[in-house]
Amino acid sequence: MRPVAILLMVLCLAALAGTGYLYLTANLEVTEVRCTAYDAQDQAVAFQALKDQLAAEAFTGTPFDTAALGDAGDYQFYEYALRLKNSTFLRAEVIEIQVTPMNGDVLQISDLEAHDLAPRSEGQFTATILTRKDMHNVRELTLTYYLWGLPFSSRVTYSP
Repeated sequence: MRPVAILLMVLCLAALAGTGYLYLTANLEVTEVRCTAYDAQDQAVAFQALKDQLAAEAFTGTPFDTAALGDAGDYQFYEYALRLKNSTFLRAEVIEIQVTPMNGDVLQISDLEAHDLAPRSEGQFTATILTRKDMHNVRELTLTYYLWGLPFSSRVTYSP
């Protein structure tokens, strides 16, 4: 009976060690951060759609400023692209990127689709904001995701 108890204890400790290892290494690695700027004037259809949504109070993103939008020539879009690496054996679920706003930022466009990243894979995820034309593109980005149903987050700063 004693050898069986020792064997079960060893198996239990091994399972706990494996679970602890998975939990301690459960994170997504940001391998690349890029930012692309688009003039709102060149994206007139998208800008007008945002303007109409804000006027109708039907905008589903994150508004940073409550003032009404002016002319498209006064604004630009910043699209932040994060390349993420999931080196764990767990699926990363509900990946979301939130931009920390600065004075002059107007809104962040919401992505209504839930994004996942398969185990041992890489993927690219984006976040788009509308800001005034004279703003720089240095921003802090907060990455949130779930592994095992537990929330995780990390911050990265984009600086060219």
